[in-house]
Amino acid sequence: MRHLLAVAAAASFISAPALAQGSTQAPAGQYAVDKTHASVNWKGLHQGLSWYNARFTNFDIQLTFDPADVTKSKVTATIDPKSIETDFEKTRPAGNTEEFNAELATGERFFNAGKFPQITFASTAITKTGANTGKMTGNLTFLGVTKPVTLDVTYIGNRNDPRLKKHKVGFQAVGTINKTTWGLAPGGSIADEVKIEINAELIQK
Repeated sequence: MRHLLAVAAAASFISAPALAQGSTQAPAGQYAVDKTHASVNWKGLHQGLSWYNARFTNFDIQLTFDPADVTKSKVTATIDPKSIETDFEKTRPAGNTEEFNAELATGERFFNAGKFPQITFASTAITKTGANTGKMTGNLTFLGVTKPVTLDVTYIGNRNDPRLKKHKVGFQAVGTINKTTWGLAPGGSIADEVKIEINAELIQK
């Protein structure tokens, strides 16, 4: 019995922080991304067979948060296309020295980062679809072309970080874009439809 009580107490202690995440409302104001606990990923169907995954490692996300009326919240983001990362160099055949990440980043057929050093996003409208879900529309600028995109957003939760003595909020945003809309050539190894997934913790400024 003593052992069971100890296990139950430990389980309650472990679960408490997770349950406390949504117990208080996050303060309104400015939030900045915690890059250590965030990711910007995309994936495309490779030759119609499997989803090829890649990510960006250098990015910034800024949030103006209004919990009383989330439709008044604003999001901006910038991405450095040179920071694209795939697993090619870790999985390439022995003797293959191709720099595929660099080719994606700077190649004129791909992200052409020398000419277009930033990918940007600025929200223009946010609508609620549920208690913790919504749709965010904004302008995505890529390869010098600006077009609207809409992402499905889920509010994961919030908590006060005792180490930082600041509040944190967590969101996930997912969506699908067509690469040809921004001038990339149709066809090729990766299908035209590309899925985007952003997971981010943001820290109160």
